Amino acid sequence: MTDLGEPLSDRELEVLECVSGGAANKEVALKLDISENTVKVHLRNIYTKLGVSSRTEATTVAFREGLITLEDETTDLTSPLRTESAESPALEALAVQPLSTLESEDGAADRIRSEPRGRRNRLVSLGLLVLATVVLVAGLIGLQAASERAAPAPAPFEEEAIGETRWRVSRSLPTGLAGMAVATVGLNVYEIGGETAGGITDAVNVYNTVEHTWQTANPKPTPVADATAAVLFGEIYVPGGRLASGQPTNTVEAYSPANDAWRPVAALPRPIAGSLTLSDGSFLYLFGGWDGQQYLDNAYVYDAGADRWRPLPPMSQARAFAAGGVVTGKIYVVGGTDGQDSLPLCEFFDTVAEEWATCPGMLLPRAGAGAAVLVNKLYVIGGEAGGEVEVAFSEVYDPNTRTWQLVNTPMLEETPAWAHLGVAQVETRIYALGGHRGGEPVADNFVYAPFVYQTFIPAASADGDN
Repeated sequence: MTDLGEPLSDRELEVLECVSGGAANKEVALKLDISENTVKVHLRNIYTKLGVSSRTEATTVAFREGLITLEDETTDLTSPLRTESAESPALEALAVQPLSTLESEDGAADRIRSEPRGRRNRLVSLGLLVLATVVLVAGLIGLQAASERAAPAPAPFEEEAIGETRWRVSRSLPTGLAGMAVATVGLNVYEIGGETAGGITDAVNVYNTVEHTWQTANPKPTPVADATAAVLFGEIYVPGGRLASGQPTNTVEAYSPANDAWRPVAALPRPIAGSLTLSDGSFLYLFGGWDGQQYLDNAYVYDAGADRWRPLPPMSQARAFAAGGVVTGKIYVVGGTDGQDSLPLCEFFDTVAEEWATCPGMLLPRAGAGAAVLVNKLYVIGGEAGGEVEVAFSEVYDPNTRTWQLVNTPMLEETPAWAHLGVAQVETRIYALGGHRGGEPVADNFVYAPFVYQTFIPAASADGDN
């Protein structure tokens, strides 16, 4: 047997046995009563210990090394493939009986040879069809295995803590990028479009936050930068943005992660770049931006059922490149620029009353910041203040106390101008990706974990009493 290094744990063997039977991650999770996230972690450990990079290779090694065995009721992988069909019992009989048996049973062979030519031809055709199907399936399996071997998984990656802070360095983006749209679906972060050192891109990159890997998805039909994104009914909507020509567009496109496919939806009432897109789970909202000539105070709501945009009461001040999020049912819009100065402005929109109200301004004016909501607090990361003002920290707003507090950000201490980055929340972690630092698009991927959870297990008394 091959030396596989560290042995698999009992739980990893259970996961491997389920996977070898063709179960998907969700099915494995249900069978073993664990989460899909835990299944992914076990699979990552299995790949590392077996020295493989795919489910197919893991299954092959497991059978070869005797880590798992086939059940009696499963198909014997070493026996010839057989196709059973209720519509062709004669062919089924030929498939399951040895030829010697056919020739020895009361002249059965003579009867077969005496069948009419048409029926024999049909049997031959069916046999050829079955053979061709078997060859095709075997070829596809071979191609899949070859593809998996040709594209090995990236090297294992471990996040690295930044000193004694709550920030960590995660795996970098495929390329330096700024002004991209970012959204979270499940445990994956989707980075869409944006601007590289070579210009505006249509690329869509997906970051698996469990395995710390990047994968490419179907590119966006209309390449844009200076766009934001929001998730509505399982799709990622990207309204407007700046085209390669430098002008805003009113094009709106929606991406389905389940189908890896894009589709057009109703266009914006006007071309807009640098707007803020948010979702409350029922509708899509868009605030501010730049239409190619002036900065906007406009607000719009999108009804997916009607595929229609509708104007809302405007913001108190025209601005682009604002940040924000949905906190306790209210939509907060903070910061941005009016074309001359960065703003500390904070206001929120009541979607029921369709009215605006003000909130205390940020500690610093910020434009081009990113934001995420975690445990009913709005975290605003990065941004640029303009002029001689340096942005050396991030901020968090608590609507209950109506107060802002600073968030130590080592990256801003090094370069106090980090703007047009992508910020996304995944469970209890906030990801800050790319952006302009030092005037150039960077590929950095940082993770901020504001909370540290501890589990306390009550000690049992020595005599067993409660």
